[in-house]
Parts: sequence; structure tokens; C-alpha cells
Amino acid sequence: MSDIPKLPEGIYRQGTTDPQVKALQSILLSFGFRIPVDGIYGPKTAAVILQLQQKFPPIKADGIYGPWTKASLQKLIDTHFRLVANPTDTLALVNKVNGLPAEYVPPNLVVPNIPFTCQAYDPKKQMRKEASLALEQLFTKAKQNKISLTGVSGYRSYARQAQIYARNIQISPTKVQFSAPPGGSEHQTGLTIDVSTATNNYQLSQSFAATPEGQWLAQTAPAFGFIIRYEQGKEHITGYQAEPWHIRYVGIDVAQMITKQGLTLEEFLASQYQQ
Repeated sequence: MSDIPKLPEGIYRQGTTDPQVKALQSILLSFGFRIPVDGIYGPKTAAVILQLQQKFPPIKADGIYGPWTKASLQKLIDTHFRLVANPTDTLALVNKVNGLPAEYVPPNLVVPNIPFTCQAYDPKKQMRKEASLALEQLFTKAKQNKISLTGVSGYRSYARQAQIYARNIQISPTKVQFSAPPGGSEHQTGLTIDVSTATNNYQLSQSFAATPEGQWLAQTAPAFGFIIRYEQGKEHITGYQAEPWHIRYVGIDVAQMITKQGLTLEEFLASQYQQ
């Protein structure tokens, strides 16, 4: 990224016209945002700055570029942040350095016919149709095996993730290590769901892995196209703590390859790229 212009000094807001704004816009363009590079700090530039500010609470998300926002954007540059180029792909990689834009909503969202912890309709019950159908089959198999699973949280919008992230950081600043920033959560893809069980008091906790349901899920999910996305010992690769309750749909063939080889999605995709 050495060919990218340096972040400008100063304070810029909607209506500002300045050659340095063009440098800022070039950097945002390099992240993958589609904005004009015209030196005019217009609504599109402000909107992108606002959504990036939401990744760094307690910075005020106001769409105004200043010293604090500059420091935050430098962190994104240093980690080679990029927008996900293929968000609808079943294998789209979403993490702290591969983010989804605020406006992305996955296609074909439906509510799987499975039991959920919340009875009323909630957007978090939704998943993409392909993943939803596979989940229903997984839950049917669980019932046949006398395993009781319950859905907790599926789709989550960028705005909702921003709220959760800001709250988590406020409660404990150290949670930035493992909590997903807005745009960095797989829940926004509609391909992921958190599950639990009465045995674990319907909680999302590490203890789920030791329950019969958690062990069954880890063994059986790949046959239906799901992987345990965040495995123990892989935190340095995924950027997130182990989450035995968090399953991600990637398709049956890929799920079985990833599980058999003991890989993360990051490692699997990297190996495919090298071939």
C-alpha cells in the first residue's frame, strides 16, 4: 500500500473542497468503497467516514474527518483492510480486515423452520435461503439423534453490529480483541447462526463445546455444509475467540474438507489461492 497517498491533516466535513480531500478519497477508494475522487467532501465521502468511525468506539460517528478519525483510518491501512469483493459468495471471507459495507443486506433472507430462543419474529432469526434449508436438515438430523438444539442469532445488520460492538467496548475495552466490529461480523452475510441448548441454559459460552449437543454439532455439521467457524487454538488466525456455538455455511464439500484438514476458513481459502 506504499503507493496510496498519506492521510491528510486537518478537519473536513460536508461541503469542504480541498486537494487533500482527494487524497483521503483515494485511500477510501483503495479500501474498496465506490466514491468519486473529486476533492469535494460530499455526502458519499461523509457516509463512508461515518461507517468507518463506527469500527472505533468511542469515536463519535458523525462523518467528520479529524485527528481521531485519521488515527483510526491509519490502523485500517496498517492491517490492509479491504471491503469484501464477493459478499454474496458462499465462501466470502469476512473478518476484521475483510469487511462488509454498511449497506450490504444478503439476498433471499428467510426464517428457518427450527426452534429459536425468542418466540416472536426478529430479524436475527433470518438466514439466506440456501443456508436456511441446510440448517433445517441439520436440525432434523439432530432430532432423529435425540439431540436438542435451538437457534439463537442468525442475520445481523451492520447497524445492529455497530450497537453491539460499541456496547461491548464500553463494558470492557479489552473485548476489542474478540468482539466483531461492524462489517466484520459473519452474521451480516446471512450464512451464520449461533446455536445453543437447554443443557447449556441456552447460553453462548465455551461450556457448550463439552455438552453432548456441542460435540454432536462439531461432528455432524460438516455433513450438512456447516463448519465451527472459530476453533480453539486458531484465535491468532481468525482474530476471534473460540466459539463452539457459531456455525457458518460453506457448502458440504468445503465444510468436510475444512473439518478433515483442521483448517480455518482463512487457511482453506489461502491454500486454494496458492494452488
